[in-house]
Amino acid sequence: MDGVLFLSSDIHFNAFQETLADEPVKVLNYSELAGLRTDFAIQKIYNRTGLTISREKLKVLTYRKRKSASAMLKKNPPVAKNCREVIAELSRRGVLLGLASSSSSENVNLFLESSGTRKYFQTILSGDDINIPKPDPEIFQVARKYLGLQPSECLVFEDSESGILSAQADGINVVGVVGQYDQKDFESFGVKRVITKLDEILMFSELKISDFNPMDS
Repeated sequence: MDGVLFLSSDIHFNAFQETLADEPVKVLNYSELAGLRTDFAIQKIYNRTGLTISREKLKVLTYRKRKSASAMLKKNPPVAKNCREVIAELSRRGVLLGLASSSSSENVNLFLESSGTRKYFQTILSGDDINIPKPDPEIFQVARKYLGLQPSECLVFEDSESGILSAQADGINVVGVVGQYDQKDFESFGVKRVITKLDEILMFSELKISDFNPMDS
């Protein structure tokens, strides 16, 4: 969702900076945090700085960051251009759609309401609905099982490394969405197809999943 349908990267990065401004850590480049659930992202920042953080403090900082990001997102929801039209067209073509996001359920609901796309998704998962967040494959495993699909029958559209690793760990092919990374970065992640605009997603519904080469070829 974030970085693909909801262009919220700058808002989330600003929320991390605001939340951790008085902490003895340096916020990482957002490309290293994108796709991670907030608590895992903050833990990663502390780990990279070489500091430990208590479970209690992690909960407090996670709450503060989510509250800050949600407030900024509500002021001007950054729905991607042509988002509703693209999702509606995919649905019209009979494509089963699942939304699998590391974001909080509050932010997922904000996106769905502001974009008017809730009715098009057969399954919707937030970071609050799973035990182990990306890059673990759990969220995609759960999403495709709700859809009744095997990994070989799915495509995941991702802009983050953690999301790519998550999908690949479940054996799903990935289409990269340029934002945090460029074409060369995606190639290094084993992603062979990349789009730069959301409406380019529509061309993939005309392809067979078998048209994709195995990720490890």
